[in-house]
Amino acid sequence: MKLVCVGNIAFWSTFLLDKNPVLYLNHTFQKQCELSQYEIVTANGRLKMSVPTIKETRKGAYSQVKIDYTSKWQVEQWRSIENAYRKSPFFLYYERKIGEVFRSDHTTLLQFNLALFRILCNCLKVKEFPILNTTVPCCFAKTLFVQNEPYPQVFDNTMKFEENLSILDLIFNLGPEAKDYLVSL
Repeated sequence: MKLVCVGNIAFWSTFLLDKNPVLYLNHTFQKQCELSQYEIVTANGRLKMSVPTIKETRKGAYSQVKIDYTSKWQVEQWRSIENAYRKSPFFLYYERKIGEVFRSDHTTLLQFNLALFRILCNCLKVKEFPILNTTVPCCFAKTLFVQNEPYPQVFDNTMKFEENLSILDLIFNLGPEAKDYLVSL
C-alpha cells in the first residue's frame, strides 16, 4: 500500500486487516490523488482538502515532493477540521495530538504524511507497521473503497450518512471504538 495523506476509511480498514502490511514510500508522485488529498464532511457536505506542493518537485519521487508554504494552508485546513468536528464526541480528546502535526512545518509531503500516520496509529491504538522503502512492484487502484456501515456523524441530523471519508471523521466521531469499526468492515 502507498502511504497516503490522512487516509480514508477504506485505506485504514484494508491496512489493519492485512496480516503483513507494508507501506511503500519510494514511488512516483501522482498529482490530485490520495497522497496529498483527503475529505471531511462539513455542514455544507463533503470538503476535499489538499496539501499544496511545489510544482517543480512533483515530477519525480514521492519522497522529494516539497510542501508549498506560500499560503496559510495549515491554518485554513485545521480551521475547517475544527469547524466540522468541534461538536463531535471525541474532538477535544484528539485535537491536540492531530492538530500538532498540522501546526508543524515539514519540508516534504512524505515527512508530513509519516508524522500524521504515526499520530493516527497512536489515536487508533495500533502498533506501527514496518515501512518498506522500495519501488512499488504493481499498480494501485486510485481509490480504495469499502461499504461503510453508518456510524454517528456530526451532521447526521441534517444530512445523509457520508461514506469513506478520511479517518479523521471516524476518530472524532467514534473515538476508541474506531479501530473496532475498521476491523469489522
